[in-house]
Amino acid sequence: MFDSEGPAVILGDGRSIFPCELAAIWRNHGRRVILVTDRPPSTQIKGVSVVDSRRFRRRCTRWMRVANPILRCIERALPRLYIRRYQKRTGRMQPESWEWYWVDHFWDSFSRARAVLAQRPSFVFGNEATGYGLATALCRGVPRILMPWGGDIYNAVECSPVVAAMTTYALKHVDLVMPGSAAAAEYIPERFGVPAAQVVSVSWGADLDLFRSATPSERHNFCVNHGIPDTAQIVFNSRRFNPLWGSNEALTACMQVCSENDSPYFVFLGGAGSEEHVAQARIRVKATGMQDRFVFLDGHISLTECARAMGVADIFLSFLQRGDMRSWSVIQATAAGGIPIVADIPEHRHMQREGFAAKLFDASEPSECAAAILYFLGNPERMKSMRNQNKEFISTHEDSRKQMSEMLNLIDSIRDRYTDKHLAR
Repeated sequence: MFDSEGPAVILGDGRSIFPCELAAIWRNHGRRVILVTDRPPSTQIKGVSVVDSRRFRRRCTRWMRVANPILRCIERALPRLYIRRYQKRTGRMQPESWEWYWVDHFWDSFSRARAVLAQRPSFVFGNEATGYGLATALCRGVPRILMPWGGDIYNAVECSPVVAAMTTYALKHVDLVMPGSAAAAEYIPERFGVPAAQVVSVSWGADLDLFRSATPSERHNFCVNHGIPDTAQIVFNSRRFNPLWGSNEALTACMQVCSENDSPYFVFLGGAGSEEHVAQARIRVKATGMQDRFVFLDGHISLTECARAMGVADIFLSFLQRGDMRSWSVIQATAAGGIPIVADIPEHRHMQREGFAAKLFDASEPSECAAAILYFLGNPERMKSMRNQNKEFISTHEDSRKQMSEMLNLIDSIRDRYTDKHLAR
């Protein structure tokens, strides 16, 4: 099943940007890449083959038909039984459905693993531990790398002991766990008992050709398209508009700033599935008469469009707290020249020790964020010095070309060990 010259296989949700972008990046690094998924992407990834793992499902046996209704009852009951634990450990009132959902992931793990092994891969790279971790671990005989995303290891595992058991098994039965967060690399051995040597943090970095400050003409065009004066300062919320990611608190902070300062305009990402939340936000700002100073980028936007918005931002925000890793959005917006006002979480403190210049604030207190925005709007020299410091930080620690080379070198070292074992037989 293992072929040292075989393709790199990425396993994950093809409707998510992350496996698809990673496949495209690796392809540009000269790797032959196959994406295995049971949710194929809506658009083709240039040069990347997509294998639908549903074709590898086997016929449901009588035992499975009997067991499945019982397992689904257990699946629904456990989050209710563990709700106090979940609330205490995560600080959230209710888990999302994807957090406690495990029955289909359990059954599908076997077909996903069969689909991966059928490609005779040089390695498999699993994306997200609760959904695709078990399938990655079941790909025995080939190098297995697993990347947790954050909410999987911090939140989902607290709402159901079955989710916790599946995730723990996956993390312990792969060759390398590769979170994009230094804080998570410390947390995983402690929480799941994974040997520390098997956990290495590698962030994806930012494409510095794409994520950069806008030129004057690019800024002018963006402002004209969205009804923003050329001279306005722009505050950008770097996360999709979802209450789980602090969109309501970000809106509250920006509305407070808007009421105290006439100069800034505020740009919010929408994102797929955010339509209802954005509609409610528009009602909120319209009720105060501030709607002309708020821009909502509706629905899904491409990475290129996102880079354009980040490139014009003077300041950007991130309210996401528990479960956040070294956020791709935060790194990209920093590379694009925005001043970071971001939640006070362990990973951002790690980044500060590496040279990241940012204002950290209590994300449960929108007024703290508002005060920080107002401070920077009145201190252009401080913004300039932070921007220069972050340029050095990004160049040193978060250039995607360096980060991807480091990631692939680590994976290749594991592949070489498998090759040596194979030749020694």
